[in-house]
Amino acid sequence: MADVKKMYNVKNRSASIVVCRIPELGIRKEFAPGETMKMSYDELEKLSYQPGGRELMANFLQIMEDKVNDNLGVHRENEYYMNEQQIVDLLKNGSIPAFEDCLDFAPIGVIDLVKRFAIDLPLTDTLKIRILKDKTGFDVEKALVNSEEDKVAESIEKKTETEKPAQTGRRTNTNYKVVTKNS
Repeated sequence: MADVKKMYNVKNRSASIVVCRIPELGIRKEFAPGETMKMSYDELEKLSYQPGGRELMANFLQIMEDKVNDNLGVHRENEYYMNEQQIVDLLKNGSIPAFEDCLDFAPIGVIDLVKRFAIDLPLTDTLKIRILKDKTGFDVEKALVNSEEDKVAESIEKKTETEKPAQTGRRTNTNYKVVTKNS
């Protein structure tokens, strides 16, 4: 049995923000991508009773202690325990069967990280790119093109923000004839 008073490490292992709400305790926790927070067993147990709470713990949050997962009935495959470095290593050096197993059995949060790192690295193994697209519908090549377009747009925007037109004097030297009522 897990210690009810002890605080346990809970990590958001997805590429997006995860929000946990436990209304009966008046708790709302917002996890940034990769952020680890401490939660008591009581909080985790009450979260598991919330609609979708157990799914949050199984797919997006990673509870570091196995005994807590066991007590709460959180389903986990081997890929549940993958961290960011292991995902990067899988993308760079992992075998095709290991990559396919990851896509077949990993929680959604891990697959989100696979997609993010496929762009950030970028993933260059064409077979893995094709497998990722076939299994998840995520097109790495199109995402890379979009990412490059975003970077170009951002650099243009930053350049125009920092550039100020040079202060110059008069560009022309014209003498306009002043028209008066009497002329």
